[in-house]
Formats: sequence, C-alpha cells, structure tokens
Amino acid sequence: MDTIFYNGMIRTQDNAYPACSAVAVKGGVIMRLGCDEEILPLAGKNTKTVDLAGKLMLPGFIDTHLHMLNYIEFLEQVNLSEARSLRQVQELCAAKVGQAAEKGKWLGGVSFNQDHWEVPQMPTRKDLDAISQDVPIVIRRACFNMSVVNTKGMEMLGIMGEREGLTQMLLGFYDDGTPNGIIRQHSQDILAKAVTIPALEDIKEMILKACAHMAKQGITSVHSEDYINYAVDSSELIARAYKELAAEGKLPLRVYQQCAFRTKEQLEAFLATENKPGAEFGRYKIGPLKVFEDGALGARTACLKDGYLNDPGKKGILIHPKEELYELFATAHKNGMQIATHCIGDEALDVTMDAYERVMNEYPRVDPRHGIIHCQLMTCGQQERFRQLNIIGYVQPVFIESDMNIVDDCVGSDLAKQSYNWRAYIDMGVHISGSSDCPVEAFDILPNICYCVTRSKKDGSKTWYPENGITIDEAVRMFTLEGAYASFEEAVKGSITVGKYADLVVVDRDIYQIEPGEIQDAQVLMTVVNGEIIYKR
Repeated sequence: MDTIFYNGMIRTQDNAYPACSAVAVKGGVIMRLGCDEEILPLAGKNTKTVDLAGKLMLPGFIDTHLHMLNYIEFLEQVNLSEARSLRQVQELCAAKVGQAAEKGKWLGGVSFNQDHWEVPQMPTRKDLDAISQDVPIVIRRACFNMSVVNTKGMEMLGIMGEREGLTQMLLGFYDDGTPNGIIRQHSQDILAKAVTIPALEDIKEMILKACAHMAKQGITSVHSEDYINYAVDSSELIARAYKELAAEGKLPLRVYQQCAFRTKEQLEAFLATENKPGAEFGRYKIGPLKVFEDGALGARTACLKDGYLNDPGKKGILIHPKEELYELFATAHKNGMQIATHCIGDEALDVTMDAYERVMNEYPRVDPRHGIIHCQLMTCGQQERFRQLNIIGYVQPVFIESDMNIVDDCVGSDLAKQSYNWRAYIDMGVHISGSSDCPVEAFDILPNICYCVTRSKKDGSKTWYPENGITIDEAVRMFTLEGAYASFEEAVKGSITVGKYADLVVVDRDIYQIEPGEIQDAQVLMTVVNGEIIYKR
C-alpha cells in the first residue's frame, strides 16, 4: 500500500460500509476499508501511515457550480460586499481610483447588494460619476446578473447613445430616456471591452491559485464555468490552459467544465473540435452545455409568472425565446451533451422544462442527466414535473443567508415557503448537488452544509422555513456523492468505497455530533486527491 489513513472517524457515504477507522490507498485508489487492526498490517516498508487522531474523514467535497477564473479576477477588484450604503460604496471605490488612473485601467468593484443597504436603492452612473468622471468605473451586483457603469465607462463602451424603446440591449434608463448606467444579463458581455485578456501562462497561474484556495476548504472536484470570461466565447484559450496543466500533471483538482455558449453556432463550432461531451484530458473533463435563461431576484431579472409583488409591472427577463432555447438544447442533446441551465424564476423554469421534455421526447437518449442551476422558485406542481423528467438540481444553500430577506416580499409567502425546498427534493427522490456559485458566495463547504440543516442566518438571528431543511448526512451527500452523480462519476468518486479514487477530506470535529449551528465553525485539516495530500493545515 502507498498510504494508510488510520485512527479516524471515517464516514464513507457508502451504505454498504458506512463507517470505519482506516483506509488503505494504492495508486490513487482506495483498496481496503476496515478497523486499524485490519488495515495497519497491510503496510509495507515504503507505506506512508497517517494518524487521523480521531478526526472525521469524509469523501472529498465537490462544488458543482462555480466560476474559478472569475474568483481570482475579483480578488483584485474592490470588494463591496460589506458596504451598507451607497456612500460606503463610493468611499471604497474612491480609495482605489487613483491606482486605476495611474495604470490607465478601469476601476472594478464587485459584490454590492443594495438590499443590505440602510436605504435600498439601485446605484446609477451618476452615483459613480461622483467617484470619478475621468476613470471608467464598473461595479457588479452580488448576483453578477447586473452591472453599473459610470458615464466615462459608458462612453468608452460606445453605448451612451442607446435610447429606451429603441435599443436591443438590456439597459436601464432615466426618465428622459437616456442610459442610467445599468447593464443587465448577457448585455454585460460588452464589458469584455474593459478587460485585458490574460496570456495563457497567466491563466494557468490563476487556475492553480484558485485550486490552492479551494483545497483549503476540502474541495477535491469542481464544476466550473469559465468559457465566457474574456469574450463571448473564450473557450479555446481557457480549455488550452486547463489541458496543458492536466498534461503537465499540475492540475491539483478534478475539473468538470460547464461549457457556456450563447448561440447554437458557437456550440456547434466547439463540438466540431476534440471537445466532445465527456472527453477527459487528465483531470480536466468536458461537461454540460451551460445556458442562462433568466437572471436573479435581487436584480429583478429572474423571470416570474406573476411578476414582482414589491415592484409592480416587472416580471423579469427570459434570455432565450422558446424556439431559440429549444434549438440550443437540441444541438447539445443530439450530440450526447448534458445540459445545465440557470433558472431562478418559476416562469423560466417552466420554459426550460418544456424545452427539456421536447428534446428528450424527440431524440430519446439514455440517462442524459440534464439539470437546473439554482432552481429556487418552484411550485409543488413544478417539483413533481422536475421529478418526472429526472432533472438534476444544482442548489446553493448559502443563498438563503441573503435571499431570506427578499423572497417573501418578491413573490409572497405561498410560493416562498415551497421554494428552496431541499427537503421536498430529497423526499421525492430528486438528485440535488451542492454548490456555491463562487464568487457570488464563498466556496466554503462546511458553512454551506450548516445552511442546509439549520436554514438560519449565520448569526442565528433568523430562521427561514426550517421544515424545508435536511439532515447532516443528506447535506454531506449533496456535496459528495450527488456531486459525483452530476458528472456521471458516481462509480469512481463521491464516497469512500473500495475501487474509487482516494479523494478525501479531514475535518477538525465530528459535525454529526455537534450542534448544527456549530458546523459553520468546523475547519478542514487535510485534503487528499488521488491519495496525495494536497493541503494540510
């Protein structure tokens, strides 16, 4: 054996062998499970033995929806997540505007959330003009479905001449019909003009930096959406960076790419290359087509059947018309490609399920595993249809920290109380995997598990429909075995099972035995990928 981990509380997520104290690994694969007395005698003269000191070992965590490159990019921008007023946003940005001016670059701010401000108000370009009229500025809302640009930036983007009722872009306008600096949804693609595309080697360094940060949180696999970072389609550049790292043996985590494309033509061009659905390049694997069908609640762009109760007249945005969505889905489905679609509103969900059902009926295929990313607002009838279509749900439990403050106001308590309903999904047998949508939220898995169970704010000040919560073991499963299922890999990872990859995480306390609210305080001590320790605290 290469390595033996012993003297641990090992919870396997394998119903055939739910717990043990020791694991033997050889060639990156789990070879034996058992008690210390059974496994330690298997050690040879070159076997490394690791004393777990009674700590909890779980299967390595899997985050099934995040944006790895965005995470690194945004570390270098002004973090606005703690701002509690427009003035604080202006002060934080003003402190950095001089540096941007010296470098001749845009000033970028990320993660503002006006719903957390003392006076909830959406900023406009004139508010950013108060920071600078000479330096282009863009700030992005926490959901990343909306940005605000100052006048200088709007001029540089060439969109100050757009007018309400005439433009094809998703812009906000003042009462006089001129742009107010707000840019929504896919119209934000124009902001690629504000970004200098990194060189290939820089992108590789960004990937490695993100992986190192994620390893500290016990993450061994990620589903990352990276192809539309620097242009509408930067898939060739990004894929090359990942493939080279994998070929060089430097990619520390397993990465399943959620391939975002806006059009059928872009997808067809991609599929005409070596990037076939499910193609593996070492630890880098081609995953599903990623599609955006609506926006977010806080930006009022999630598409709702009955509109926003707290913003009359607004119903949100459907990004793809029904037939266009069908054509995109059909292209992926006929080519054997999985599909994962961003849906938050109940209207967007219906349109997406209609398209899924149509392509599956017209082009029958075994086990397509199409899914809905976020799937937040959902009636009981939609939940049943979700089950019938055997759709995967990619959920972000951490979202309730902020969303519990706005959902009831947006849609009413009748719909709110049956939404974000992980209890119902599991009871119905629906596959749901856990994720963070980082950098929208942090990719810290243990706090995410805590939200699953408690349905409470981090400080415990509010609990939101606790009947929709799930057990600790169910929450762990969401971030392990269900994550593996979402990438067709449940046979090789997601549980501590003989014959699977030795992807493991060690935690400083037994989260099954402490108060649920304390799970968020647990710390990762060790992360193991393919039997190799890639992080140790």
